[in-house]
Amino acid sequence: MTYMVIVSNYSYEITATYRLQLRSGMSLDDARELLPELGALGVSHLYLSPLFRAATGSTHGYDVIDPNEVDPVLGGEEAFIRLSDAARIAGIGVVLDIVPNHMACVPENPLLYDLMKGGRDSASSEIFDIDWAKGPLHFPVLDGTPDEVLAAGQIAMGRLGDDAVLEVYGQSYPLADTPLSRELAERGELDASALADLLAEQCWSIGDWRQSAQSINHRRFFNISSLIGVRQESIGVFRLTHRWISRQVEAGRIQGLRVDHVDGLAQPGGYLAHLRELVGPDVPVWVEKIAKEGEDIPDWPVQGMSGYEFMTPVTQFLTQPDGLAAMRAAARHAVPEDMADEVRNVRRALLHGTFVPEHARVVDAAMAALGCTEALRGAVEQAVEALALVWPVYRSYTADGLPLSPEFAGLRSAGGMAGALLDLLQAAAGDPQARQFAARFEQLTGALTAKSEEDTVFFRAVSYLPFCEVGAEPELQTISRSAFEALMNRRAARTPYGLNALSTHDTKRSADARAAIVALSYFPALASRFYAHAGARASVCGLAPRWGIYAMQTALAMREEPDAQARLVEHMTKAAREAKDLSSYENPDEGAERQLGALAAGLLEELAGDGIWNGKEEASFHEVLDAVILAQVALQITAPGIPDIYQGTEWVSANLTDPDNRRAVDRRAEHAAGSLPERKFSLTARLLALRKSAPELFARGSYELRAAEREWIVRRTWQGQSAEVPVPRPLPPE
Repeated sequence: MTYMVIVSNYSYEITATYRLQLRSGMSLDDARELLPELGALGVSHLYLSPLFRAATGSTHGYDVIDPNEVDPVLGGEEAFIRLSDAARIAGIGVVLDIVPNHMACVPENPLLYDLMKGGRDSASSEIFDIDWAKGPLHFPVLDGTPDEVLAAGQIAMGRLGDDAVLEVYGQSYPLADTPLSRELAERGELDASALADLLAEQCWSIGDWRQSAQSINHRRFFNISSLIGVRQESIGVFRLTHRWISRQVEAGRIQGLRVDHVDGLAQPGGYLAHLRELVGPDVPVWVEKIAKEGEDIPDWPVQGMSGYEFMTPVTQFLTQPDGLAAMRAAARHAVPEDMADEVRNVRRALLHGTFVPEHARVVDAAMAALGCTEALRGAVEQAVEALALVWPVYRSYTADGLPLSPEFAGLRSAGGMAGALLDLLQAAAGDPQARQFAARFEQLTGALTAKSEEDTVFFRAVSYLPFCEVGAEPELQTISRSAFEALMNRRAARTPYGLNALSTHDTKRSADARAAIVALSYFPALASRFYAHAGARASVCGLAPRWGIYAMQTALAMREEPDAQARLVEHMTKAAREAKDLSSYENPDEGAERQLGALAAGLLEELAGDGIWNGKEEASFHEVLDAVILAQVALQITAPGIPDIYQGTEWVSANLTDPDNRRAVDRRAEHAAGSLPERKFSLTARLLALRKSAPELFARGSYELRAAEREWIVRRTWQGQSAEVPVPRPLPPE
């Protein structure tokens, strides 16, 4: 039967979701105003970014400070109820993006405030993942030592209601109720000696962000110290942080949940079992999970993943092998020679730098589980590092009691201490200390993989940027029509209600931005010429040739976008800092960043002119680009699973990584009849209507992809139903 949510006599048949970014000018009432437009497009479910109360000034909502309150910035509880009621009348379900793994590590977080004020014995002590054996909860927020910041007038005594607080850069840090804090609050004066004595009384500390990072003792989201891990493995914490969700599901105001960063949790499977029990069997749940090629998610009680595993094979299928080979050949001397070695080197640097606190906690857990003496710490450190450097996936799930999967077969030959750690992972199901080690190790490998690959090497291995994408890998190959067909049939059998995404708020480039580079793969000679030209331009600017290749691809993707130059230059700065070998967030080289921005702007200007194109190349390129853009849409909506449309991408929308892809959508723009945006919108609406007429057929039916002369034909079949849909087919120029 069709997967359907039935609540209070209303049914919400899932045919397509529409992802909407709240904040940045989009409130819940603004979302409500869009319901008629989304209904006319053919969307069955509105999929909202996090709506919970977030840290002041949040632009994304993942820095939650209260998971049981709708953010007043968005309109609060009343606005959510208005939206939910209007969506029910429109027959549109509401899907929420929830953030169980972490909260904002700021004193305005009321649960953290309670902990900071009351200490380890406070009611909130169980909520946050803090290693108190390492000392007080540390905030690396100062631009100098406490004495220096005090002397600059940025630290002072204050009051918040009846509480004595320390005002640090305008934020109120609660103080333990002691004679000294009461005396200093009464006097309103503070000198260096008194500040030192006052800080010594607290269960928290503050320090220079450049010098005190190794004092961090809370579990972070990756390396973001302003986000603190939540102990969802505790059923009490789970119930506390999901009260609002429980009430809204019971009231019929929520028809689906997307779980952010499930791999950050200590026990993802255990959490998802609790969540399924909480929301019941009829509320769809999707998880944000990045799977390696060929990797399956465990048998969790969810509908599937959030779509990265779908968009990667679409890109592989639409990429031309000859063009990909030409681009890689042209970039061969500009990118890392051995990608696996490059990843290992970055991981090693991160373990000895960014992730020192996390590495140390894994070692502590391993030593406790093995019963090691301190004399063996060095050996355990080396073994943890040796495994983490070659770990083949983001994480295993032995902390949930699952055995190590076949991906780890090659590591079983590890002897000595590394072998002992693998044995611990295998023993996690029946040994609490081994399970604690497994959770710590798996949380480290997930963060380490993401930061080394997505957030570093993907900005170095730049020969083909569509494969430098969330859920993909730079060295992927193209796939054939039959291989794509087989993947879709497997999807129909395994996760027929998983989300099919092409663009998300986390993708490095939107689908239409990737499409421009995919289209370039249909022109091998042009691609080789572009790369050579861009690499030479970079060398003239004193930059590595790879930055020219990166800038050329990005400029090509953005050349017809509004404010293209400003957005491109801003993105190049971010790219340089992510790559970490030209500039970095910790030590930005603003001179190099300006050179890089100028290089990209110059290439953008050249692409807009005639000098870099020969003859009819540009017209032919546009013809292929249009076909790629339309093919992506048709493949997405006709595939097994549930198409997820990112805001604004029903028209042509070339966006780069955040914050660019979170920009407000200009819904007032007019598109001429016959233009590519109008054709894309019309195709989207027409295919969504077709899908709505036979939802089970398109979600679960068998999948066949045939080649015709100038198009592909998708044929779907399910229990006597069938449909054939033509798909635009990009063709190399004759």
